[in-house]
Amino acid sequence: MKSPIELYLADRINSQNEIPFSEFMEISLYHKDYGYYMSKKQIFGKNGDFITSPINSSLFGESISNEFINLKLNIDKDLNIMEMGGGDASLAIDLLKNLKIKKCLPSKYIILEISDSLIKLQKDNIKKSIPDLYFLFEWRNSLEDISMDGLIIANEFFDALPTERFRVIDNNIECLFIGIDGDSYKHVWNSAPPDFIKELELAKNNHEIYFKNNYISEINLHYKKWLKSLDKVLNSGVIFLIDYGYNSKEYFLEDRNEGTLVCVHNHQPNFDPMINIGEQDLSSFVNFSHLNNICLSTKLDISGYLIQSNFLINLGILDLFQSKKMSENEKLDELNRLKNILLPNTMGEIFKVLVMKKNIDIPLLSTKEFNHIHKL
Repeated sequence: MKSPIELYLADRINSQNEIPFSEFMEISLYHKDYGYYMSKKQIFGKNGDFITSPINSSLFGESISNEFINLKLNIDKDLNIMEMGGGDASLAIDLLKNLKIKKCLPSKYIILEISDSLIKLQKDNIKKSIPDLYFLFEWRNSLEDISMDGLIIANEFFDALPTERFRVIDNNIECLFIGIDGDSYKHVWNSAPPDFIKELELAKNNHEIYFKNNYISEINLHYKKWLKSLDKVLNSGVIFLIDYGYNSKEYFLEDRNEGTLVCVHNHQPNFDPMINIGEQDLSSFVNFSHLNNICLSTKLDISGYLIQSNFLINLGILDLFQSKKMSENEKLDELNRLKNILLPNTMGEIFKVLVMKKNIDIPLLSTKEFNHIHKL
């Protein structure tokens, strides 16, 4: 028996013969009734499918709050914070708790979120943890009509944007479409249009990258829309784009010939987006060089490119850990949490941070050391 989302996909595909992979991914994740982020009850934590850095350790959000304090001390304006995709609200809660202690609260905390179920989760957690700060929050389902100064945080947002998949056959680029053959989905490869080829060159970032025959990878055509929208939204301030990903040379490594698309269900990764539709997460690693190149046509200045551990160390996460009043058992537990977001071969190295600023000329804490912007 086909699930409701599979019946919807079948109707959609049959009406068009085939749909781009990005559309398949968008429906799987964001269909208003059946999409993964729109309908699944438990996404985050031990009983969900994955754990994010803010859920791992409260010190993640507390560290980021230090950059907002830096902005507040140096910019004579009403400053807001906007989080793109609020998760379970752990980041917002930890960040604001620290800002309250430091008497440095934002005028507003905006959460960009399209999932009603996640908005409910966020509201419930905020009311439970920081009820006195609930008045600061504002939920939006688009960037339209937002104009702000301050800090924008996109933690694990860009990896979940629907992506295109492509392959190289005899030096020709082909894009993946999804069709139906009987009761099964089938891959249909069509020649890439000129605009796609042009965007691929932008994603390669002038690196000498040569694709072998049958090479498969991804390119995200949504990057441009989102970065240009953020450029319009932010009058002055800083953007933190935090995600798992690579520069273009690493992204298109010769041996990475099956791409970066990954699916996660019950904390178990797999590489088949055609199973558990609407019940598993789909994402692709972020190409930070591609984002950097798009920013060149905006007023957003790239200020830093760092691995997550160095970013958090710059923001004082180790000092925050040392200053915490904890029992020995609590300290050991927190240390284990920190290892997950700081150590190599964990989130500390796999996750990167792209730091952008606009219309400000102050030193940033987040980029003061270990800046590898030259690697973009």
